[in-house]
Amino acid sequence: MMKEVIMVNPLYLNTLVFKKQLDAGQKSQSDLFQTAQVVGVSGIEVRREYFENDLLEDMDRCGEQAEQTGSHVLYSVPEKLFENGVITSRLNDYFQEAETLHAENIKLNIGEPMNLSADDLERLKQMIKRYAISLTIENDQTAENGKLDFVNAALKKLSNSPIGYTFDLGNWLWQKTDPLEAARQVGSYATIFHLKDVSTKNGLKTELLGNGTIDWVRALNECPSDIPVVVEYPIDSPDLLKVELAKVKQVLSKQKEGAQS
Repeated sequence: MMKEVIMVNPLYLNTLVFKKQLDAGQKSQSDLFQTAQVVGVSGIEVRREYFENDLLEDMDRCGEQAEQTGSHVLYSVPEKLFENGVITSRLNDYFQEAETLHAENIKLNIGEPMNLSADDLERLKQMIKRYAISLTIENDQTAENGKLDFVNAALKKLSNSPIGYTFDLGNWLWQKTDPLEAARQVGSYATIFHLKDVSTKNGLKTELLGNGTIDWVRALNECPSDIPVVVEYPIDSPDLLKVELAKVKQVLSKQKEGAQS
């Protein structure tokens, strides 16, 4: 009998995993919940940009699939949370969309939180409490809001707020920053981990785990041991997906063994 792999971290698939099918119109995001259930992950992180053509209809279908499959849902929104120190005016819309999706978390890019007022921060706290949906900010690929010094300062400023942090491992290379050094400096803030490997040969591009330049295992070990891990890079076939998930599950199971010893 095969030994059961016990993981300490919830494991998710970002729908970017299925980029090829989504871009070709062969799949919608609501079609992917059954796949996530079959491969044995906790749930899916859906991406707002893939809802653009039939926003409400497919969101409704995703919410139905979440209920039917028992999948947990995270919601990725490619917009800034803060614009020049002011909360984006669309945040309430994103929370309402997250409710439709049955999502437990919304992720946005950091933006510019440095001049955030105490009143706005309190308003944000009340919104999170009212919807009972967590909110995280992510280090993005922009020169303005993705560099390590900026991200570190922003996270320190928000450290006493209910806002979490999605640590995106691959994005650091777009900032010419060592992902492992970034993990050492800001990994302790992480409440969600976006996992990918990236090659630096002939331009930056995502790769299967172990085929790029990132020591993703060491970087993951710099972050809290129980946070959700989200696989977030295109994987072209079901067989490759199984192989990639096996790599991650093996590492997470070793983490659990280490934590228990």
